[in-house]
Amino acid sequence: MPNLIAEQLTGLLDRQALQSLMEQAATAARASAQPLAVLTLDLDHFKAYLEDQGHAQAQTVLTRAANLLTSLLPAGASLAHLGGDEFVMLLPATDLAAAVATAETLRLAVETEFAALTGPAPLTVTLGAAASPTGADWTARSLLALADARMTFGKKRLLPHHNRVWSGTLPSDWYPRFDVQAEVWPSI
Repeated sequence: MPNLIAEQLTGLLDRQALQSLMEQAATAARASAQPLAVLTLDLDHFKAYLEDQGHAQAQTVLTRAANLLTSLLPAGASLAHLGGDEFVMLLPATDLAAAVATAETLRLAVETEFAALTGPAPLTVTLGAAASPTGADWTARSLLALADARMTFGKKRLLPHHNRVWSGTLPSDWYPRFDVQAEVWPSI
């Protein structure tokens, strides 16, 4: 999906800036023995909405989504737009339970914000949540990969396939893509 509104989301981090910030946040989290959480967000049914309503309406929706997410950022958190309808929220000093609570707040806010839109299916959001395990045996890249895998698993394998937060167990064949063993991560 093309990056529809990068020029309109200048206040958000891009993929490169997110990677740099995540590395810094991971180093700080390990040094202070504080958790670091990541939420990955993907708008549900956005491609169908784009095809049905057109590019201009899709840009408007993404701008509204970005503004809503920005308005709900907890203190110290950062938001990145990765392109299309994908966002990442970085939550320093946040454990998995607090990250899931934040994700649920975001999920409900997006559902409410777009409830009145007409289109082929309701615009909602699916989120994946991950937080660093205790100790230093993790990387920023694996933390982001875990959150993204949880979002993807929630969206593709769990019913309903939209409008959910997932921070739970993944099938064992999903773990080889991470830098750490499955048993290291909380709630797995």
